[in-house]
Amino acid sequence: MKEKKLWWMNIKDKVNISDKRFCPPHYWPHKLPFGEKVTCEKCHVHKAKWRMSHHTFFCKFLGCPNYKFMVNKEKTRKY
Repeated sequence: MKEKKLWWMNIKDKVNISDKRFCPPHYWPHKLPFGEKVTCEKCHVHKAKWRMSHHTFFCKFLGCPNYKFMVNKEKTRKY
């Protein structure tokens, strides 16, 4: 994907949990549903519980193959 300004990619509470796993291609919440999908977002969790609850739902909704990996990492994280 070309380097363009994408919304909410560098949220301060976002913690990458793998360098080899990535979110499936998607538009929302980073851009409107036109053109290329976002394919470069590493598998991650969020420190804020409210943001993590949204992220968990969205990850499951997308059918992410890394969903169980992400949930297990979230359960073992210490803040």
